[in-house]
Parts: sequence; C-alpha cells; structure tokens
Amino acid sequence: MVYHAIIEEARSRRLDLLVLTPSQPIPAHVGAIITTEGESGSIDFSREMMVIADGRPQATLDKAISLLFGEDFDIIIIGIDPGKYPGVAVLGNNKTISVHHVSVGDVCPLIKRIMREYNNKKLIVRIGHGARLIRSQLINGILDLGLPVEMVDETGTTPHLGKGVHGQVISDIIAAINIARIPGKNVGRQFIEPSHGEVRVVQEHSREYSNGRLTIPRLLARAVAKGELTLDEAMERHKKE
Repeated sequence: MVYHAIIEEARSRRLDLLVLTPSQPIPAHVGAIITTEGESGSIDFSREMMVIADGRPQATLDKAISLLFGEDFDIIIIGIDPGKYPGVAVLGNNKTISVHHVSVGDVCPLIKRIMREYNNKKLIVRIGHGARLIRSQLINGILDLGLPVEMVDETGTTPHLGKGVHGQVISDIIAAINIARIPGKNVGRQFIEPSHGEVRVVQEHSREYSNGRLTIPRLLARAVAKGELTLDEAMERHKKE
C-alpha cells in the first residue's frame, strides 16, 4: 500500500521510478533508494542514499530528489499559480523537484513542509499576479512564514489543454513551473478593499468549504478577502461566536 501510493505520486510527477524486490540487484544508474525500515537492512546500498517511506508519498519523493540533487541547489524557488486550487511547483537550479495541486488553505502548510525539507537552503516564493484576493491571502500568509515573495506577470504562463478536471490540474501545474522561472518584483503585505461581489464569493466559498454547514458573515468574509484572516480562521471564529 505504501509503495503503491509512492508509485502513483511518481507517475503524476513524470519521475523515473524502478521497482525492485530487496533480493534483486540494483542497477548502477540508481542514485537513491526508497524502502521501508524493515527491508532497509537487507538492501546492499549506501544507507545515506536511502529514504525510509513514512506514509507520506509526496514528502518521501521530495526527500529522495533532495538526496539526488539537493547539494547542487543554491536556491529553492516555489512558484504559485493562484486560484481556488493553486498549482505549486518547487524548483532548484531551474530543475523541477516537485509539483502540487492543493486547496488555498493547504498552500501555507505545504510551504512549511518544504521549508523543513530544505532548511539549509535559501527559499524564494514567486506568485502570479492573477486572482487578486486569493493572491493577497497567499502573499500575506507566506510573508508571515518569513519568506520573501515576488509577484510575477503570469501572462502567457498557462497552456490551453482543453476542458476537464485533469486538463485544468496540468495547466495550473505548468503555469506554476513557468511562474517560478520568471523573476518578479518583491512585494510586502497586501491591503485590498474588496468589492461586494468579492465578499459574496468568499461567503459562497465558506459554504462550499464546509459542505453547506455554515456561511460566514460579511464582516468575516471581508477580512478574509482583505487577507487579514484565512478562511479557516474566519470559519473557526464564526463557530465560536
């Protein structure tokens, strides 16, 4: 089950992954091994180049890639294509290390994990200039993590791959990779006065996010739209009130 999830994650990233049993010889071109703690002792390979799978396929693959290329990376750049479900790409020396497609609320936790994985590297975040409310929320959240943020003109970064969920996911990820490769302008905290329509969109998002259980009031929705609160924080505050 652990290996199946890792294989699926590797396929989604278009990574080369060779599946072997512990008794099979390891080809000379293999640079890193992903295994379990129980099997690691029977594998004839450098322990320093082994990654013990811990049930988190994304993090496991990130560690393996870091072992292969991490020492070559001077700077880790995180590209973000802002939207309801942002595409996120992690690049080192212009090489794509990992890609992700997550909800807005999962972007900052994802970046925290990336910071832990590359705690000895310089990290820069580059974000597209579209979806201004979501972009503003993300910028403020990332700045709170202590990372510099550059805003990039994302014109022309998104390929047209047709309709459908799969095509949209791939488009968002490719856009994030392209955004990561474009130097932008450093930005500080974002202060935006949202329109009535934008506040209503946040309220609708809160209802959808809670599976129809609650809709946050306009005052909290406005704070979310301005980037003063995350949607999770606003919903938690509404529950307490």
